[in-house]
Amino acid sequence: MQRGVVFWTAFNSYRSAKLARPGQPHPVTTAAWTAGRAALFLRFTLPSVMAQDIDAWVFVVLLDAELRALSERYLPPLEDDRIVYCYDDADGIERAARFDEVVLALIDADDLYAPSAARLMLECRAEWMYFRHGYALDIPTRRILRYDTIGTGPFFGRRMAVKELVAFDRDKRHPTHKAVAERHPVMLPPGQFCVTLHGLNTSSNARMRYVGRPLRQREVPLWLKNLV
Repeated sequence: MQRGVVFWTAFNSYRSAKLARPGQPHPVTTAAWTAGRAALFLRFTLPSVMAQDIDAWVFVVLLDAELRALSERYLPPLEDDRIVYCYDDADGIERAARFDEVVLALIDADDLYAPSAARLMLECRAEWMYFRHGYALDIPTRRILRYDTIGTGPFFGRRMAVKELVAFDRDKRHPTHKAVAERHPVMLPPGQFCVTLHGLNTSSNARMRYVGRPLRQREVPLWLKNLV
């Protein structure tokens, strides 16, 4: 049986109500937002997925078909066939079908996973699993802090037979810790992810409540030094 991790991100298919402003276009539909998010995605998220220490993964980047011209302006073509820009869910499902069993792992398009994250998820045989404690990169100050996802929802994975994968959650209904806890998940080792703090995102709004003191340089893990 072939097993793999399906990383997926709702790049611009999800329009958060928290970012909406009365009488203005939603930021996700604008060139300024797309350019900024693409820069973060290409600088942090994509390299972190490509740096996984196993090859058994695919990365599905969910894109709004109505914003295709905008997406294509800022997201360059990629040669790696493990990565698919997905305007239609069928394309992502087809890419995942190289495996018999998958772990679905949501990652926001501005965050990072450690190189061992996919391997740890595959080694865990539970249906549900999650990472709670990791790191945060405060982009304006370049500080790295410890981060607890209790206020924003965990980095989680769900194991399933690939034939059960019929669609992706384009509205990114990220479950809370309480919702995930009801699935009796296995908590995986700490230090396997990093959120970025910038502008108007949920992690940034939670900054003062859920991060600890800045890490000293010697405390920053090598994988994070290499990626940031």
